[in-house]
Amino acid sequence: MNATHLEDRARLASRALVGRYYRELDSDEFRDRKVVYLYTSGSIAELFRSFGFRIVFPEINCIHISRNNAAVEMIHHGEALGYGSHICSYVKSDLGLMAGPPQGQTPFGKIPKPDLIVINHTGCSTYIKWAEALQREFSCETRIVDVPFIREEGRTEFDHQYVRSQIEELIPTCEEMSGHKFDPDKLREILGLTKETIDLWMRLLDYGKIKPSPFDGYFDAVSYLAPMSMWRGTQDSVNFYKIVLEQLEERVRNKYSPVGEEKFRLLFDGSPPWPRFREFRKMFTDWKAVGVATTYVRIVCACEELEFGPDKPIDYLASLATQSYFNWNHMKKLRFMEKLARDFDVDGIIAHSVRSCKPMSLGQLDLRSYFAGEAGIPSLFLDSDMADPRYFTMSQTADRVSTFFEALKISKKHAAGHRVV
Repeated sequence: MNATHLEDRARLASRALVGRYYRELDSDEFRDRKVVYLYTSGSIAELFRSFGFRIVFPEINCIHISRNNAAVEMIHHGEALGYGSHICSYVKSDLGLMAGPPQGQTPFGKIPKPDLIVINHTGCSTYIKWAEALQREFSCETRIVDVPFIREEGRTEFDHQYVRSQIEELIPTCEEMSGHKFDPDKLREILGLTKETIDLWMRLLDYGKIKPSPFDGYFDAVSYLAPMSMWRGTQDSVNFYKIVLEQLEERVRNKYSPVGEEKFRLLFDGSPPWPRFREFRKMFTDWKAVGVATTYVRIVCACEELEFGPDKPIDYLASLATQSYFNWNHMKKLRFMEKLARDFDVDGIIAHSVRSCKPMSLGQLDLRSYFAGEAGIPSLFLDSDMADPRYFTMSQTADRVSTFFEALKISKKHAAGHRVV
């Protein structure tokens, strides 16, 4: 079986959907529709989809800017506007794009200005300041859905009702801005497609448990993630993940591995360094290492079984908003990662800390210490950034990765020599 055929089909389908998303944002056909800006973690995009809004995700724009090697220019524009070096690189990149000289023009399309910004505040207070800065630039409407941090084992009934009531309060704003009355049946239909998409997505991630893993559950999964964020709640997203699952089944039948021969199985924590994505991936594929699981791709939808379904649309949206991994407390994250490490039978854990995202990186050193010590799982801590390539040092990162695998290779050989037959 041709390896390129096995490797590229789903990625090409994802690229096509991303391209269509940006074309439609700037299409004359949809020009009369209002534009809402949302954030991906704890997304409630389906509500706005039901009213016909054009939906913009600033974080996703920043990812594509970074992968198109335009991040530094946009960050410079952001810093010229007065945003300092300590501020999130996504914020500076987005403000540099939208309020700076590009005026929303990117290598992949023009981003429309917002009519409404909804801050779905999930684990990151920077969202609030980011939205305030955009509001100052564009004098648009702004609303907040304040999502409580998960302090205990799970969300409480108060948490759920608190978020549910805020979502209900958005409905009159949507009606007024869109000119359409709220249609609960339409929202149920959209959320039915969301549930189907999420079910397919979770099945996809479980393929990393197979040996050899038929895909890289970190580097491939982040490429497969875009339709989940951009097109969730549509038949297109459902169709895409069916394509991915068909491809994975084909790979399993052919005993295909993305690295040729799987020698190391890894759990990744943290976002990739998008501007150096290919180089970063090669550091691991050169060692025949596969990321079979990751925490990063679990921030766009709930990781746990939800109490409600699309038949109760506002409750379902509130559940999606309140149960993102990004919003969990430290111990809940630790237990979840430990379960992933066990279920996916990993040899080591890679924690990639991104300097400009404190909520994502906070506690990673403690997690590394726990896994390397009490849990006995070799762990590596790497430090760069998700968007600003100036913080990525190739030689230093490559040396640390090589040292880690040399030690891991010896550890695995030693363990094999003491295994009871």
